[in-house]
Amino acid sequence: MGSPLSRRQTLGLTATAIAGGTAGCLGGDPPEGTIDYSVLDAIDWANAPPTKETTAGTQKPVFREYLADGDPDTVLILYHNATLDSRMLTPLATAIAETGVAHVITPDIRGHGPNPIRRGDSEYVGQLSDDLEAVIATANSLQRPTPLDEFDTVIIGGHGAGGGFAARIGADPLGDSLADAYLFLAPHLGRLLTPTSRRAFGGWQQFNVQSALVAGLFNGLGVGLYNDTEVVSYEMPESARYGAETRSYTFRLATDLVPDEHTVVTEIEQPTLTLVGSDDEAVIPSAYESLLADTEGSQVSILDGLSHLELMAHPKTLEATIAWIESLGG
Repeated sequence: MGSPLSRRQTLGLTATAIAGGTAGCLGGDPPEGTIDYSVLDAIDWANAPPTKETTAGTQKPVFREYLADGDPDTVLILYHNATLDSRMLTPLATAIAETGVAHVITPDIRGHGPNPIRRGDSEYVGQLSDDLEAVIATANSLQRPTPLDEFDTVIIGGHGAGGGFAARIGADPLGDSLADAYLFLAPHLGRLLTPTSRRAFGGWQQFNVQSALVAGLFNGLGVGLYNDTEVVSYEMPESARYGAETRSYTFRLATDLVPDEHTVVTEIEQPTLTLVGSDDEAVIPSAYESLLADTEGSQVSILDGLSHLELMAHPKTLEATIAWIESLGG
């Protein structure tokens, strides 16, 4: 794995990118509001498989496995949205595995879930990439007919912030060696001054642009002095809080959850599928169509009537995902 410092060499530019997506907030207060969390009421967390702990590192990230019958030669590594954890992907992951088209792995993003190590925080910028490699290495060593490194097709995907991380991986040379395709569910490609993002994600996200700029500029000098500064917070209704939610991020974690530039998704050479609900409160559905219109190998579907969180647990999402995975021919 690459050293944490080497992944910070470009953060002088990242500081501009992370704040560039937020420059609009300097022009006034962000809108009030949040996203609709009511879909959480329909998710049975008891159906989530137990977590597995990675074998690498002393502070180990965890993941859940949904193994498909028939041992298909495709695996989907799917990341959850901001504020939530991998249990929220149980309906979608279970349904995909039950069709037999792919095994599904759902990591808890570091800083999230029931056992977050440090909630809303990581140890260094780039650690989520190391965590992904640890998940894959651990899954390779588990008892199963086929280890992951022998699969014909490895898909990396994510919903919301998890999709932003997946896009970040896709833009990195690491992504070329790890993934054969990418699945984006309303991915967060930037903060506020990004064409696919609503201002303040519809009021859901509050971003401290000044703190992010200071931390980013120091990172550009190789100094992580302010990396533990809280720069992002989310408006989550009291009724939606379940005891393991994560409502704020430090600079180092927030940086890993969006790509440096929203346009990186147009540069991913592997096939991609982007799904967005037409009623998404946090992002602008039509902007993904415009962004990816001329990108070879990219498919975009706007799913009628779905909100931001409905997208992660709806039959329309399952149907579109299954058809796309089958089309990959893995």
